Amino acid sequence: MNVHVSLFANLRDYSPAGEGSFDLRLAAGATVADLVAALHIPPVVQAVVLVNGRRADLDTVLNAGDSVTLFPPMEGG
Repeated sequence: MNVHVSLFANLRDYSPAGEGSFDLRLAAGATVADLVAALHIPPVVQAVVLVNGRRADLDTVLNAGDSVTLFPPMEGG
């Protein structure tokens, strides 16, 4: 199945072609954790994950055509 991935800030370093937005092929039933592993993002790198615009965690199961956004956590005051 294909999902659309958008990476922001330092997470763009893990893009297969260096682009911030791309389609990625995953096995049916893949989770966000599978996507993170496919992009070789180390576990120490923190990311906020949205699937179709809604907050998701690593156990979230993905479906064909989903849009997955990853960006670093924001802090500020």
